[in-house]
Amino acid sequence: MPDRFVWNNPFSRLKHYLRSEIDPQENHATECLAACLVFSSRLRDAFIRFLLNGERTRFTSTDAEVVTQQRIEGETIEEGYIDLVLRQRGNLVIAVEVKVKSPEKCDHHRNQLQNYKRWLDEQKEERDHFLFTLVRNEDMTFHPEQYGANGRRTWWALYRSFKEMLGANDLSDVECSLVENFSDYLESEAIVSTYEIKDLLSYEAGLKARKAVTGIFNQITSRLETDGMNTVAIEGRKDYWPQLRIIHPNWKNIFGDGQNYKVALWFCVPGIWEARGYAFFPDIELWHEDHGNDWKFVKSKLPTWLDTLRSQNFKWKVFCTWSDRGRENIPAQEITIPPKRIVASREGDGIILNQSQLQSEDELINALVNLVRQYATTVESLTS
Repeated sequence: MPDRFVWNNPFSRLKHYLRSEIDPQENHATECLAACLVFSSRLRDAFIRFLLNGERTRFTSTDAEVVTQQRIEGETIEEGYIDLVLRQRGNLVIAVEVKVKSPEKCDHHRNQLQNYKRWLDEQKEERDHFLFTLVRNEDMTFHPEQYGANGRRTWWALYRSFKEMLGANDLSDVECSLVENFSDYLESEAIVSTYEIKDLLSYEAGLKARKAVTGIFNQITSRLETDGMNTVAIEGRKDYWPQLRIIHPNWKNIFGDGQNYKVALWFCVPGIWEARGYAFFPDIELWHEDHGNDWKFVKSKLPTWLDTLRSQNFKWKVFCTWSDRGRENIPAQEITIPPKRIVASREGDGIILNQSQLQSEDELINALVNLVRQYATTVESLTS
């Protein structure tokens, strides 16, 4: 499985989509959204809930089709293209007209909606039909319902809906990467604006903080290289603590093939994941769905691993879904199906940053490097 932390933004590759059209940004934005919906059934479900706004319908998106630029024609229908169509055969069809820069209040848009409504009415195979507009800026003097639409949605509301899914921790790592890249794309293209003017006044403080975290991670990496360890830093992600992921080539002998970044050093940030203060803390990722390890192999080793960790005063949590808070210290024999994560840590191993008793830079780096080395030694002790 690809590593979400080293992906390039997949949406940037669609920049040349239909450049000859009147508004290529609308087509490009539609394709980016469709890429998310095709890739993930969770995101399809979320998008449909977002459109229907709580309206009850029997729908499972696993077998839903996602089509862009749906060509339509008929005796009572003018030939044209609907930006986005979602269809579950025999059940539901949703048409979405996308707007970015184009105005809502114009004859062209009125005719489009009426034409799309006629096409939907002819879709006899599906029981439920819906038509929505998805716009950047709402024109409150225009009412799409008067021309056959079921409602109007905005890119900003969709952006917020997807970002809330990240906060709920209900997505896989790859799905999180997809949502983050899509969100970044919407911001970079000015389809949504997420800042306030007052935010400009805190630029320097935020920039210095990010540079400080990068500097600390770089120094830790440099020192760990002498132990044969490699790292990957994950920084600057919204709604996610900065993290340094650590791997040693020898850990393949313990966990088998896969991305064996089994030690992680997190920088805990208030306002994210219910954190109450700034702190560094480590953990051990015994199992992570996206690491690509063989679950049957890991499952066979779990009883021994957990006994070893218990003897060193470690506790572990098992996360069966991305949204749950984890179950603590489940016996190995009760973990029968592959969970999302199994993570272990030891109480009191974090380093809390106290404004009144801040360590010097050398003291902090030394403490963090020693902490990572302790956890690496614990990982080595899992060798059977």
